[in-house]
Amino acid sequence: MKEGLLKQILEGRKRLTLSSTLIDMGVTQALLNDIYDWSNSMATYGEVASYIPELSRVDPGKTAIVIGDLNGNILAVGNGIEVKVSIQSVIKPFLYIYALEKGVPANQISFIEATALKFNTDAVMQPDQLKNIPGHPLNNAGAISSAGSIADFEDFLNFMRMLTDNERLDVMVNVFESEMQTNSNNRAIARRLAETGRFPNQNQSDKALEHYTKACAIGVTAYDITKACLVLANGGRKNGQQIIKEDNVVRAINAMNTYGLYEHTGEISLLAAGSRALSCKSGVGGLIINVDPGRGAFCTYGPRLDSAGNSVFGKYALIPLNNLLAAPNGMRLSSEEIIRSLSTERSN
Repeated sequence: MKEGLLKQILEGRKRLTLSSTLIDMGVTQALLNDIYDWSNSMATYGEVASYIPELSRVDPGKTAIVIGDLNGNILAVGNGIEVKVSIQSVIKPFLYIYALEKGVPANQISFIEATALKFNTDAVMQPDQLKNIPGHPLNNAGAISSAGSIADFEDFLNFMRMLTDNERLDVMVNVFESEMQTNSNNRAIARRLAETGRFPNQNQSDKALEHYTKACAIGVTAYDITKACLVLANGGRKNGQQIIKEDNVVRAINAMNTYGLYEHTGEISLLAAGSRALSCKSGVGGLIINVDPGRGAFCTYGPRLDSAGNSVFGKYALIPLNNLLAAPNGMRLSSEEIIRSLSTERSN
């Protein structure tokens, strides 16, 4: 290949990118209201997370959607817009980016292959697999590995405050304490990472676990996290400034494509995005984020979860919202096939 040809092509494509507004994409407040009502009507099953005692106390009837473009336009709907919830696993791509920004090589954090394993297990836990790092940055093991890059938690908190435009962002102490009392599985993962050499000693693995758990307990609203996602959708840029390296944003979005919704990623991606990638991340607190590079981002909130820990309300909202936000002309399942699949899921 001629020297510089690849760079010429890639940089040229970037210059061709135009940022559409929500109106250009057909997203109006009236339509968003209709999507909200439809998603609520479909989300008739699921349970709030109970394995973390503090999460079982949330109001299951609160739901919300917040969506924005890269031109500063944001729309919101729902009785849960102002509800502050613990971010839980939605923090994982941000932990990954933070570790990369601190200079930790990606191949020291984790592998990046998709897996059918649940979020709270990993091949690194199986000695016969001979793995010394986690299999993916967005399962619990990978996120604990990323959290090992945090030397001062206040620094990570300030990183999230910058992304969300919320200087009051803080840890929900009651959630953090509740999780620390019930995180025996994550404690085993952290200690295994010390045994495999990912961390040099148990003290460091214990600190990584503490920081990971504290990060999951950061309190956010759907509006807060949408603002952070818009930075990612804009390639790490905010107010015209490059505040995150674009390469690190790309790595995080790629990870979301392959395991953002855990073992249901492929199934939900097929319905919501068709032949394209679905750049999402869910958390057991009820949030789901969706980032569409060069277009915008949205966040849904609904605390009732499916068997994999994904918000049921959010799963249904993803389908029309992703269709609207994504660039046109992508191949997707027909509406009839999507409805048939959704009917099958609801009847199971």
